[in-house]
Amino acid sequence: MQQVLATPTSPEASSILNRFINNSQTEIEELEKTFTNIGYVLKPQREGGGNNTYRTAIPPFLKSLPETHWKSYILMEIITPPPVHNIILRNGVLEQGGVICELGIYGTCLWDQETKEVLHNEEAGYLLRTKGDKSEEGGVAAGFGSMDSCQLV
Repeated sequence: MQQVLATPTSPEASSILNRFINNSQTEIEELEKTFTNIGYVLKPQREGGGNNTYRTAIPPFLKSLPETHWKSYILMEIITPPPVHNIILRNGVLEQGGVICELGIYGTCLWDQETKEVLHNEEAGYLLRTKGDKSEEGGVAAGFGSMDSCQLV
């Protein structure tokens, strides 16, 4: 789903979002501006983090895989948020330095592939991760990031 949403639309093709939300075209275009473009990191289509392939390592990595396995990955632009200085507790040890946060919003969606009718489409929670600003990996389960909680101010 992430790859479908990140694929830019053309003037001839309407946004895939029209199938899931009933908003004005202007609102849909504003929402699409928040999506990242496809680009520079190859990520496995699974949760948990790890096993990402970056930049110039992508072509040789793909050549090492049978083409039938390529659909198991998504190619994305690397998102570079600004780092902040903070202290995190990781594995019982306080670590101080630059960190970046990633907020993942999860949803559930079921639809009939034949009729295209959306049967269920709801937000299902969030996960806020924090990791060191020098780490290219970010999965909490893989040990690269830490769970966090947010405070809106």
